[in-house]
Amino acid sequence: MRSATKVAVLPAAPERILGYFTLVAIKIVDTELPSGAPAILLAQLGVDLSMGGAGLGTFLLQHAIRHALSGALEVGGVALIVDAVDPKIATWYMKRVPDFRPLTADGLRLVVPMRTLAAALHPNA
Repeated sequence: MRSATKVAVLPAAPERILGYFTLVAIKIVDTELPSGAPAILLAQLGVDLSMGGAGLGTFLLQHAIRHALSGALEVGGVALIVDAVDPKIATWYMKRVPDFRPLTADGLRLVVPMRTLAAALHPNA
């Protein structure tokens, strides 16, 4: 399993982490795909409480999406998956990426196809 973590810091205080995200290469396995299909999991996304409301979370999500698309091209990936910690966070993700759809009954695991993300970032491609 491959993973990558990126952190946001200020150049003047690089020891203080303001936010971060972790992407992990995974396989989606179900009855229709018993051997699995590659996907990218946004395993973690966090922002220091002092940065709340400053837009850093949205910036990091956008950055994570770009990295996920790049990773999907390198190692494969048909979808980006997010595990929200609660319904409020699931709503936050869906407001920023309207194409996210619930993958589980509780609505906390969200999925969006990579081709949808690619089309949104590169509409003329």
